[in-house]
Amino acid sequence: MSSEPRSGETDSERHTRQIAELLQETRVAAVGVQVITGFLLAVPFTAELHGLQRGAYVVTLLATMLGTGFFLAPSVLHRVLLHHGQAAWLVAVGSRLLLAGSAATSVALVAAATMVGDRVLDGWLALLPPVWTGLWLLLLWLVLPLARRRQLER
Repeated sequence: MSSEPRSGETDSERHTRQIAELLQETRVAAVGVQVITGFLLAVPFTAELHGLQRGAYVVTLLATMLGTGFFLAPSVLHRVLLHHGQAAWLVAVGSRLLLAGSAATSVALVAAATMVGDRVLDGWLALLPPVWTGLWLLLLWLVLPLARRRQLER
């Protein structure tokens, strides 16, 4: 989402475009996390979880529900505040909510990988799925964008 105005674009037009971009991004993310949540709701009825798996399951479920709430919030705010001149506020808050939803989803993915690793692997190998998942998410969702932002600020 570009914060810079396009050629001949007014502030109002830029905010309208940014809201449309933000809502499209949240639609894509919300569907993914809702699918994960749906599958998670079936787990207790189809599998027996023990020890670490139970804790990881609860963390995964709560994090996906939190992520779903964060991803849906910009759309709800947009509907409630439509025609109240809050475009700039919606873009700022919506962007933060999208990032918070991504953080909650990353917790859910690492916790889900922990549950799977504990279920299918033994010993230290059980750590591979959550560590692998966490490192890639950290690289793609934090290190890469922050490195690029640092380049742009120079």
